[in-house]
Amino acid sequence: MGRRSILLSNMSPLDAPSGRRLLVLIPLGLLSLGLVLALGAFWLLSQPTGTRPPRSLVIPPGASAQRIGELLERENLIHSASVFAWTVRFKGLGQQLEAGTYQFDGTRTTGGIIQDLRKAPIQTQRATIPEGLTRHQIAGHLQRAGLVDSARFVAASEDPNLIRQLGIEAVSLEGYLFPETYFLDLKADEGDIVATMVAQFRSVFADSLIMRLGDLELSLHEAVTLASIVEREAVAASERPVIAGVFQRRLKLNRRLESCATVEYALGTRKRRLTNADLRVKSPFNTYRHRGLPPGPIGNPGRASILATLYPAETEYLYFVARGDGTHIFSRTNKEHERAKRQIKQQERLARQAQARRATN
Repeated sequence: MGRRSILLSNMSPLDAPSGRRLLVLIPLGLLSLGLVLALGAFWLLSQPTGTRPPRSLVIPPGASAQRIGELLERENLIHSASVFAWTVRFKGLGQQLEAGTYQFDGTRTTGGIIQDLRKAPIQTQRATIPEGLTRHQIAGHLQRAGLVDSARFVAASEDPNLIRQLGIEAVSLEGYLFPETYFLDLKADEGDIVATMVAQFRSVFADSLIMRLGDLELSLHEAVTLASIVEREAVAASERPVIAGVFQRRLKLNRRLESCATVEYALGTRKRRLTNADLRVKSPFNTYRHRGLPPGPIGNPGRASILATLYPAETEYLYFVARGDGTHIFSRTNKEHERAKRQIKQQERLARQAQARRATN
């Protein structure tokens, strides 16, 4: 018994039964870990992110695989910059990735993006669409930039087949051409550009905002229509929710909206001051003549006006009148409203008199 104890105590740890098991378990553990990492890397390479709409990405000259991966990950176009860089290095493609401007969306896998980066980049041009423009104004803006034929752009924006494909329930895409800065493919046709702008609208008007429509008892089209009116009426950002609240209160009370912006849309021109004849113009868009919302949007609202419409201020105001400096006087009653209009007219008259005196001195 004593000799057996001496022999066991002199054995190497790896000679013991537990040591032999350890020799087996360590490689198995490393193999399992490697398999998990390989499967994870494969998943990251093969799964698109689902990002919408298409994103333009500039790859600078001399950028490393890691830097390119970081740019892609920042735009949510790939899941992992490290996996991207490792794959590029493993395949020996580091010198084959071309600098330039590319357009990607979340339908491309990491492997697909790597292949795209080995090709010549697309030629794009930057175009910024301001908030509140009509589709005709957008068409003119893009034509001046040399990107579209305005007539074909307008035609695409009212093409029933394209509208149906884009999932919009309207007779035209007025209101759904989202104002944003785009990098547009110089080879894209008018329909492609229209689709890109509607895709951007969809990305902004996400599911969380769609759910909000039920609380307001508005359809998507009604919300976009109201947002387009808020966009045209509001200048000061702080007043957007208040103006949206005024219009929604008037709708609930079945009052006419009496929005000057809708009259201007009916007239087809913007005016500093509308005449009584203007306010009587026969048009379904004239909210001085017709109750409720007009048949559709009067322009293409931006993010701020959409959010103001979906989250309006709680207010007792029913009226507002422009001061001339971009802000408004809000009133609860028609009597207050008429007093505010007289006050503004008097201020304008005094300002004109002061200007005339300065001109004669």
